[in-house]
Amino acid sequence: MNIIPKVRPQILHAIVGTAGHVDHGKTSLVRLLTGCDTDRLPEEKSRGMSIDLGFAPCLLQGDDGTPEGSGKGVVGIVDVPGHRDFIRNMVAGAASIDVLLLVVAADDGVMPQTAEHMKIVRLLRHPLVFVALTKIDMVSAERLAEAQREIAAFFVSTGFPDAPIVPVSNKTGEGIGEIRETLERFVGSVQHRGGDGAKRAFRMNVERVFSVKGYGTVVTGIPLSGSVHVGEKVELLPGRHGLAVRTVQSYKMESEVALASCCCAINVREIDAHLVARGMTLAAPDVYAATHELLVTLENASDGPAAGSFKRRFDARLHSGTAAVEANVRLLEADELPVGSEGFAHIVLAEPLVAAAGDRFILRSLSPADTLGGGAVLSARPQRLRRHADALGRFQAAYVALREGDLLAAEALAGPDVILNARDALRLTQQTDEAARHALAATVAKGALVDLAANGGGGDYAVRSRIDELRNTLQPALDRYHHANPYVWGMSPALVCESAGITAKSFDGLAALLSQTGAIALRHGRLALAAFKPNISERLLTLRERIMAIIEKSGASAPARGNLIRDLAIAEADMKVLEKIILGDGTVLLLDGNFMLRTFFDDARAKLLSLFAKNATVELNAFKEIVGTNRKMAVAMLDAFDAEGLTRRVPDGRVLAKRSQQLDEVPHGSG
Repeated sequence: MNIIPKVRPQILHAIVGTAGHVDHGKTSLVRLLTGCDTDRLPEEKSRGMSIDLGFAPCLLQGDDGTPEGSGKGVVGIVDVPGHRDFIRNMVAGAASIDVLLLVVAADDGVMPQTAEHMKIVRLLRHPLVFVALTKIDMVSAERLAEAQREIAAFFVSTGFPDAPIVPVSNKTGEGIGEIRETLERFVGSVQHRGGDGAKRAFRMNVERVFSVKGYGTVVTGIPLSGSVHVGEKVELLPGRHGLAVRTVQSYKMESEVALASCCCAINVREIDAHLVARGMTLAAPDVYAATHELLVTLENASDGPAAGSFKRRFDARLHSGTAAVEANVRLLEADELPVGSEGFAHIVLAEPLVAAAGDRFILRSLSPADTLGGGAVLSARPQRLRRHADALGRFQAAYVALREGDLLAAEALAGPDVILNARDALRLTQQTDEAARHALAATVAKGALVDLAANGGGGDYAVRSRIDELRNTLQPALDRYHHANPYVWGMSPALVCESAGITAKSFDGLAALLSQTGAIALRHGRLALAAFKPNISERLLTLRERIMAIIEKSGASAPARGNLIRDLAIAEADMKVLEKIILGDGTVLLLDGNFMLRTFFDDARAKLLSLFAKNATVELNAFKEIVGTNRKMAVAMLDAFDAEGLTRRVPDGRVLAKRSQQLDEVPHGSG
C-alpha cells in the first residue's frame, strides 16, 4: 500500500502514464505501485474497467528500499482508459505523459487498443517507454516467450526498438520490483533531461472541476508549462475570466506553487464550478489565446479500416490537451496526403480552442471513431491563405524553427503578419517578463526577426524572410499614390506607418529593409518607387524643400503664404503649384493663409483639451500661451477646432462642443 512518508517527499516533475488494451491489468498494476484505486466512478467499479482518467501519486523507494523515508520523491501516474469507446479520455491523459508504461497481457499479446494507444502517444509525445507484460501467472513458458517476441517486433515497428519488456504478475507480485526499478530509472532520466516546459508561461488544461464547501471551485489537471503561486492571477480560457489562486495541492499535499508535469488541484476564486469544464485552460494572463484556426504540420497515420489518403478537404475531430472539437481540415500542398506522409494543413475549428505554436494534436474520424493522424501547431492565429504555393517555403522554415524550439520564430514564419508589434512578439514567445524579453532578443539575434526601432526595443519587429510579402503589397500602393499625387516625392512616414501598421519609431528601420532590393527608395524622408520622379521641375522641387524646411522650423508660428512668396521670390503661378504639392498628402495644413505641420496642429489640440480638463471655458490668451504662438495663429487654430466640431465660441472664449466625449481624448499627463 502507499504509505504516507514521515518526511515530505520531493515532488518530481514527470508524469508516468499507463496505457494498453482493456482488461490487461493497468488499474491493478497502478494499485500495486501506489496503493490507490484510480477507478473512482461507480460505473467503473460496476463494469470492472476504466472509463475516465485516473490519477495516483507514486512514492519512489527510499535509499533503504522502503517508502517510509523521504525517498527519491513522488511522481504522478495517469491511468488512461483502455476501451475503444473511451479513447477521447485516453487522449486527454496521453498529452502529459513523460514515461509510458504500456501494459500488455501475456495471454492476449498486442491487441487493437495496444496499437492505437501507442500510435496516439507517438503522435502526441516522444516519451520513454517500457512494457509491463502482465498475467504471466496464467500462461506457459512457451506462450510467455512468444508474447515477448511479438511485443519486441511491435516496438520495432512503432519506433521504440529499445523499450524494455518486464514480465509481471499483478496476482503474485512477481516482477513488481523490476517494474519499480525501471520506472525509477526512467523518471530519473526525465529529470536529468529536463525540458523547456518550466521556462514558458503557466498553462494547465482542465481535467476535472468540482466545488468544496468552504473553499469553492477546485480545478485539477497537469500543468503543461510554467508555474503559478498561491495569490497570483490566472485567466480561464476561452472567455478570459480573471481569477486568483487561493490554494494549491500537489499529490494531496498542500503547496505554495503548481508546477509543470505535476498533478495539481488549484482552488480559484471568483468563479462558480458550473462555469468551468474539461477542455478549458487555466493560464498566465495575456499570454495564450483561444482560436478557431490552426496552421499545422499533419501526419497521416491512419491504418486498418480507416487507412487511406487524406483528401484535400475533410472533417474530423481534433483532440488537443483535454479538449476535443470538430474540425474542417484543408490540405495546403496537394489534393491528397497518402498514408505515412506529412504535409501542411489549415484547420478551422467548430469551437474555440486554446492553442499555441508547438502544441501537439490528434485527429480522429467522426464515425466510426478511429485515429487518423496528428501533428503540431505552427501558428494559432487566423489568416487568409490565397496562394498556398508561395507560402510553403515559410511553412517549412516554421517547421524547422519549431523543431529547434524557437516558438516565436515558428509563429512569426507561419502566421498571418509580416510585422509584429512589441506586445504580440513578447506574447508569442509563450513566456513572461524578463524571460520573454530574452527569448525575443534571441530570435532577433538569430536573424529571424528584425527590430525596426532605431534605438532598439519598444517598436515593431519584421519577419526578415517575409519582407518581400510586404514589399509586394506596398509597391502597387506606392504606384497608386504616385498617380494620385504626381507632385509629391512619395508617401509620408505617417501614411506608410498607417499602411504597414507600425509605430512612428519603426519607420526608418522599415524603409531601410524595403529599400534593399532597389525597387523602393527613401527620398526626402518619404517612401517612393525608385523609378518615380515628381512631375515638376528641379527648380520647383528645390523651392518645395526650402518651404518645407521653413514650415518645420516655424512650428506653431506658421509662415504666411504671402511672406514665403516675398522672401523666396516665388511667382504666383509657381506658388499655386507648390501649394498643391505641399498640401497634397495632408501633412501640412493651410490655416488663414499660413502653413502649419499637422503634427503641430494635433499637438495644439491635445494641449487645448488639457486646458478643458481644468476649465469649462478656455480664453484665447491661455491657449496662445500654452501653444507658444502669436495671436493670429491662435485664432486661426481655434477657428479650425470650431469648424471640426471640437469647440464652440462663447463671449468669454471657447467651450467644448461635447464636453464628456471630447475629454476622453485628453492624453494622460497632458498640460
